[in-house]
Amino acid sequence: MFGLFKKKNKVNTTQIVDEIESAVYAYLKPYGFKKYGRTLHRFVSEDISQVIHFQSGMPIDGMGGLLCINLGIRVPECFERTFHPKAEKKKYYHEYECTIRSRLGIVSGKNETWYDLRKRTDKIIKSIIDEIGQYVLPSYEVLNSRDAILNHRREYPLLDYMNSLILLEECMIYGHLGDIEKAKELFELHYESAVAEYNDLMVNGHKQYLKKGQRVVFMEQDITAEKDGYVTLYGASHGHIDYLDKLAVELGLR
Repeated sequence: MFGLFKKKNKVNTTQIVDEIESAVYAYLKPYGFKKYGRTLHRFVSEDISQVIHFQSGMPIDGMGGLLCINLGIRVPECFERTFHPKAEKKKYYHEYECTIRSRLGIVSGKNETWYDLRKRTDKIIKSIIDEIGQYVLPSYEVLNSRDAILNHRREYPLLDYMNSLILLEECMIYGHLGDIEKAKELFELHYESAVAEYNDLMVNGHKQYLKKGQRVVFMEQDITAEKDGYVTLYGASHGHIDYLDKLAVELGLR
């Protein structure tokens, strides 16, 4: 789709990303960010990570010559799933170790942005810095402590597109802070939600659109569409519920 690398259009993507990241880092350095490879990282409240990561598209996926910017906030107990995470912290953490995650484009209410590195580098830099300044830094400044994350996380849904785990992660934070009763209450609410979702998928299924002749195999169902339209697929994985049962014991909640 994006076949960007015909010989006449060949560019040094590594050099361009270096230039973009250096400019963004110069903008963010006064706010306490440090540079580690393709990751810009800072700690707030001693051990909470705030991350901005530069991801180059893979040519094998047809995304060569494109760049996106990943965003993340890491609270140790939420990632490690223990009330007492490791006391020794690393110099920095990767975006994939965060549980509050998004990308530029999404965070401003649009689709995720993949920057075409053949375009003018100065315009790409301006676009990235403008969006970080308008949407990312303000949210990072608010979500800078455990209490702030508990009180304000829901105000930033575009920074948190995996927010289905909010209750579980709030449980982890309360447990870390020593409020085990509140942690247990939130854990059970998340557990009940997971069971309800599982039961709904087993009984009512989910819809998937198929073109005529297209085939789908799902949980022992083998369907070939006779015409364009939606089919209903029944079933769901019990894996998350099994995981929660085990986690509850490990956390001392059951």
